[in-house]
Amino acid sequence: MQLIPWLFLIVQAVIVVASLLGYGIFTSRPDLLMQVDPQARFFVWAFHGFAVGNMLFGGLAVLAEAVLRDRKRAMMALVAVYVVSLTSELLGTAYGVPFGAYSYTSLLGPKWFDLVPLLIPLSWFTMTWPAWIIARHRTGGFQAVLLGTCLLVAWDLLLDPAMSRVTSYWIWGDKGNYYGMPWTNLLGWAITGFVLLAMLRKLAPEPKSDLRFSIMVYFVNFLLPLGFCVLNGYWIAVFAGIGVVVAAFLVFGSGKASRLPQAASPELYSRPRTS
Repeated sequence: MQLIPWLFLIVQAVIVVASLLGYGIFTSRPDLLMQVDPQARFFVWAFHGFAVGNMLFGGLAVLAEAVLRDRKRAMMALVAVYVVSLTSELLGTAYGVPFGAYSYTSLLGPKWFDLVPLLIPLSWFTMTWPAWIIARHRTGGFQAVLLGTCLLVAWDLLLDPAMSRVTSYWIWGDKGNYYGMPWTNLLGWAITGFVLLAMLRKLAPEPKSDLRFSIMVYFVNFLLPLGFCVLNGYWIAVFAGIGVVVAAFLVFGSGKASRLPQAASPELYSRPRTS
């Protein structure tokens, strides 16, 4: 059973690598694209299919691992993160609060109320849960919430240039100086991320998820926008994203964390005691 989350994560990692290789090779050599896909049908589909697959398998990986460790808290966390992040995204797409005015294109699949793709709140859970696991293993209390929030903001510093400027998964109505993104978006991410991490502090103060798995999830999801930014020479975004991660650990990751339960086989949590 423990292999299932890793299999989902491996599928996501394959999609990430394929996306970066395909973009890197065929955008720089369109003549090669014409040789292997003359009508560019697969290349066009990939912008939709790979994006949806990336979010879906990433979410399944995190959810499966969390459920295997602690089913009740994992489901509570999923519902809470999904509902709150969906509310935040609906307010953003409908009223421009708290991120600024933006809208999602049709590339990410069906939408809630024709505004927010169904998989976007799952994507929030995909990164918020491992950010919390990483933060709690590094520190505790309020500092863990701040560290986890910074990890989410660092991801967005790469994600927005990659997904709204390199590609067109969402479009900004309010233009800004950070690769077309308004600075209010970072504030919105910080507020939303802080609320989500604060909730997880209450719902899962001592999470049982595996630290190594959480680090790999964060890395795989960080790698995709990082790769797009590198391929396009968005060096400010590259250094900003990596820099915030480093700074967050230096500033907020120095506190003493209480000892968390060691990740073990899920069967151990349900095995009856013997005298």
